[in-house]
Amino acid sequence: MSVIVRVSEAYVRDGLEEEFLARLRDLVSSFPNRYEGLLRHAVLVDLDDPRRVQYVSEWADEAAPVAYAGEGWRTDAVTFPDEEAYLTGPLVLRHHESIEIDTAGD
Repeated sequence: MSVIVRVSEAYVRDGLEEEFLARLRDLVSSFPNRYEGLLRHAVLVDLDDPRRVQYVSEWADEAAPVAYAGEGWRTDAVTFPDEEAYLTGPLVLRHHESIEIDTAGD
């Protein structure tokens, strides 16, 4: 099974990390109940630079992120109100295909 992995990366202004993370956690906590096809999601904070934050979501297929991000899901970032006040620049958005690895032979 192939899964679509969506990664939104933000660089948070110095000193606003905790406030940004609180808003982000509050926003995404309801996503599993709101968006069919969202398999799992996580907020990642870089250990070397805690201002670098990623929101990673895994979707069942290419149709699933449309309900979340719209028809332009491949290019349009999903943001929360006033998000730009927390960031040093716009979100960087990337998509990946996650391919299962068969470990049965190990």
